[in-house]
Amino acid sequence: MKHLFSYSVFQPPENLPCGGDCLKDIRCDGVELFTLFEKVPQSYKKVSPSVHLPYAVDWFSGWTGRCNPDEFDEENVKFITFGRDREEMVENIRKAIMFASEIEPAYGVFHAGNTNMEDAMHRTQNDNSREILGAFCEMVNQTVSGLKGGEPPFKLAFENLWWPGLKLLDPWEYKFMDSHLEFSNWGFCLDTGHMMNTLPDAYDEQTCIDRLTEIFGRYPDEMKDKIGTVHFHLSTSAEYRNTFEPVDRPPGEKAMDAVTRIYPHVSKIDQHRPFSIKGCRHLVDMLSPDFVTHEMMRPTMDEIIMDFSQQRAFFD
Repeated sequence: MKHLFSYSVFQPPENLPCGGDCLKDIRCDGVELFTLFEKVPQSYKKVSPSVHLPYAVDWFSGWTGRCNPDEFDEENVKFITFGRDREEMVENIRKAIMFASEIEPAYGVFHAGNTNMEDAMHRTQNDNSREILGAFCEMVNQTVSGLKGGEPPFKLAFENLWWPGLKLLDPWEYKFMDSHLEFSNWGFCLDTGHMMNTLPDAYDEQTCIDRLTEIFGRYPDEMKDKIGTVHFHLSTSAEYRNTFEPVDRPPGEKAMDAVTRIYPHVSKIDQHRPFSIKGCRHLVDMLSPDFVTHEMMRPTMDEIIMDFSQQRAFFD
């Protein structure tokens, strides 16, 4: 099992401890690198055994045509809907995959949920997870069909969110994707914090561990085998999720303005804190992934390393 922490192409490799040469000293095997729709500098290759592909906030609106494509400029549209129409969406996702392939990652994480910006600051969303997953499989199938051999150049690891789409709360999601995806080189990236954000009683660390233990216990072996990587972090945001004041989207609000307005709300839900009790390791042991990414969101590299080390110590 390899232990990574999350990093981004917005952060140069030289900002890593000793420019990445000292990662072994903290028992780290590298970083899971967040990439964009552009070339990835080769300088990341020695420290990045995996990547996290860019995501679009409300790609479902683009795929189903429920948004106005004229609302976006050429650059922002990639991060809102992947593109102005299906053809452009598929082309941009394909480019992101091929650019990332140049540093030869073992896998690339790809979000398989969707945020309807009309509902983003409501307690419930109107979109149906099965419909979202069906559209997602259709979109990814079209993307991959245009790649060499009809397969991605590295494993696509589909990540659960708390929004409609992939949540990994029930085996039906695995069975659905297994029957709808038309290529073989895929798996799951199970995000523990995102799963906790679906739980109405995620008030404390032990309760979160207990609930995820129950969920993982319902997974069939073939579903566990598809979980090659885990995003490992804690999110006890139930109090905020159960008490915040819902806000409707203002009429005429531009998409990028909506994202800016919603981001602080999302940050309060998705906390990316380190675990502090040893029982957390049991969650990883139940899944036996090849990679664990300690996905910490902190202002400084020193704080990220501190959080990584705190969680890494549970695997001694």
